[in-house]
Amino acid sequence: MAVISFDCPNCGAKLQPDDSKRRARCQYCGANFDLPRTTAVQPQHIHAGAQAAPKVVGALVTGVATMTVLGVVTSYLAMSPATSTSVTQALVPTTPGAPAQTPTIGGPPVKADPMRNEADFMWDEVGGPPIVVTIEGKEHVLGRLRVRPDDQLHVAVFAADDGKERYRVGPFGSYGEAYRATHFSVVGERLFVTDFRGKLKAFDLASGKSVQEMALTDRAERFCLLDETAESPRLYLALVDRRQFMVDVATPALKEEKLPKACDAKNVWAPRGGDPSLSTGERLRRAPKVEGIEVSGVHLDGTLGVARGVKSPGTAYPMVFGFDPASREVRWKSPVPAVDLASVRERDNEQDILAGGRYFGTYGEGPEHWHLVAFDAKTGDRLWDNKLRSIFAVDWLRGIEASANHVFLVRMSSVEVYDAATGALKATIGDESYDG
Repeated sequence: MAVISFDCPNCGAKLQPDDSKRRARCQYCGANFDLPRTTAVQPQHIHAGAQAAPKVVGALVTGVATMTVLGVVTSYLAMSPATSTSVTQALVPTTPGAPAQTPTIGGPPVKADPMRNEADFMWDEVGGPPIVVTIEGKEHVLGRLRVRPDDQLHVAVFAADDGKERYRVGPFGSYGEAYRATHFSVVGERLFVTDFRGKLKAFDLASGKSVQEMALTDRAERFCLLDETAESPRLYLALVDRRQFMVDVATPALKEEKLPKACDAKNVWAPRGGDPSLSTGERLRRAPKVEGIEVSGVHLDGTLGVARGVKSPGTAYPMVFGFDPASREVRWKSPVPAVDLASVRERDNEQDILAGGRYFGTYGEGPEHWHLVAFDAKTGDRLWDNKLRSIFAVDWLRGIEASANHVFLVRMSSVEVYDAATGALKATIGDESYDG
């Protein structure tokens, strides 16, 4: 017998079924449920006999018939499955996190809803942080996807302005097969992707068209891109069998060569812990010592330097200060939060970045809210501070990238795109689910 309930069988949260859509979506964990069509029990009619009986006998027969009908109907209802009625609805679970039947990013060319986007994929930050690229003069963001219904891994490119998908390449295998071996990187006009079958594949960045495929001696362990902003960036590839190569992007071809020491800082990608290259001993020594602040990460961009950390000694409220990298002179100092410090979560400010003359930071308020904040990196002026919409009762930030025009914030299994100048939310890419 089916269980009739308005509680989510996946996490126990209360559901709000939508009769018009015949589906229910759990706003807490993202699970979806089909609602069966209502069925009404048809009344059973007793046809009177052709000849009339005496009144006493007729009354007795009528009573017996009535009791019989009631018994049949009662037995029928007791033995039948608990199908939906106009008052109660049976919840039939489908794949947790499956998308509702609505337009999605990656489907037909429709304008993305920046406040809510149910797509056929989840953004997968395990493959690395988002990569910001410029195609035909417009900014795009590139990353790894887990595509339903078979949980296949793809790499895709999306327009920053509206979140529309430009193309996706793959699949490169199921998540279970390929999540450790599918890596991606961009150099110039080429997108490079490895797969679990031990292949290195090159694609045209603008179109996604396959350019070349090379067999490797083993599965890939990671890419390492150095001098990415220089005229001649260097791309290295490490394999599981400990062989290491430099990728000749122009050919493309592989030249056996050890990874430089600089790749060590990029060895472990920790999406919830922020960019590991910001917290190396060498980087931390670049920042001046400021009384009352324990530094945990340092950003450098030409004549601009910004260090993030926490108040120390005492309660570890998020703090930030700007400095001149050449003279190490402190230019400004400020708490990261703009709200009552008593409501701020300690040390929750690892996701931050310096880009386009602005410092973008994050912090947590209360048990469930996040803020995204922007400072002028030279003067320390607070440009804006946005309290982000709540996705679930508990959600995590899993990466941040930025340019002079946009901020890309990974939240659970989606990427939110913000205007760098105003902090306005422009698009949401990917389905928001605990499955990610």
